[in-house]
Amino acid sequence: MIQKLGILVLLVGLFACSQDPYDVNIDQVHLKVKYLNLDSTFRYSTPRQQISEIKQLIKTDFDLSQFCFPYALQVSTKTDSAFINGLQRTYSHPFYKQIGKSLDKRRKWRYLTLEQIKAGMKRLHVLAPKVPVVQTICFAYTQFAASAYASDKSIVLGQERYLGPEHPLIKTLPAQQFYDWIKEGMSPEYATSDALLIWLSSNVLKPTDENLASEMIRWGKMLAITEIIAPEIPLHHVLRYAKPDLDWALKAERGFWEYLVDQQFLFKNDQELNMNLLNEGPYTIGLPQESPDRMGRFLGYRIVKQYIDQEQPSLQALLDTPYHQILKKYEVPK
Repeated sequence: MIQKLGILVLLVGLFACSQDPYDVNIDQVHLKVKYLNLDSTFRYSTPRQQISEIKQLIKTDFDLSQFCFPYALQVSTKTDSAFINGLQRTYSHPFYKQIGKSLDKRRKWRYLTLEQIKAGMKRLHVLAPKVPVVQTICFAYTQFAASAYASDKSIVLGQERYLGPEHPLIKTLPAQQFYDWIKEGMSPEYATSDALLIWLSSNVLKPTDENLASEMIRWGKMLAITEIIAPEIPLHHVLRYAKPDLDWALKAERGFWEYLVDQQFLFKNDQELNMNLLNEGPYTIGLPQESPDRMGRFLGYRIVKQYIDQEQPSLQALLDTPYHQILKKYEVPK
């Protein structure tokens, strides 16, 4: 009897240890999230409707309105006439007419992306109830100004930047402005993780100005949290890598860490250094040209992921944990 009881306790213990603490049921989680296709809303409206729509948008989310129109489309919202004239100029442009037709055919992609973002927000809400969640998810045309943007209420996806690198219109973009590596990043598979990351970066884990290590861990936290709340998204898509790039980064992890230590980069406060190691580009500056870009973000993710696997903190605890506490637990792969 005692032997059987011991086996039962062992099985229960093993079963409990095998459970993923971040695997939560969101079927009964209800969030009020509004969907808005700004492109079609304004393109297919009359001038009077357009004026009404922009006034409502300014009232509900001023930052969103100013990003999408004065910044992205260079359409002033200061007067009704300036706004209407600006929209007409945008929508009558021959290139936009082609883009508009392509965007109209992306309904299925928008729906899938919307549902994935909403599911991610639900998991975030369950796992970290104090963290703000999005109120509106917008799909817009931004004249290629940005892939994603977030205010304190909304997420905007510049949907033309997700048409895919092989799309005929993307191929016609001028090479002097849109290098091959930029076009390669215009994959529709990146949209969901881009949206979640921009929300976390803008509203949860804002940039630091301490040193490279603090920014690496900040990015590591955001990438790891995105992986947790969007488990259906492959890791290489979360990282914005092609699969071979992820393989290269994994093999180079130890060497890259040793490079940062040898050069005494980790605790250096240098904006140019951060840009070289954290920002998008054809490759990571300072590393071989066959390296993927943003190796600083990748290593930050690996450090945080190792910490999560070892400690299994709540998401709120992870957010609150100082970067140096996570960094000192990192075990360099052999």
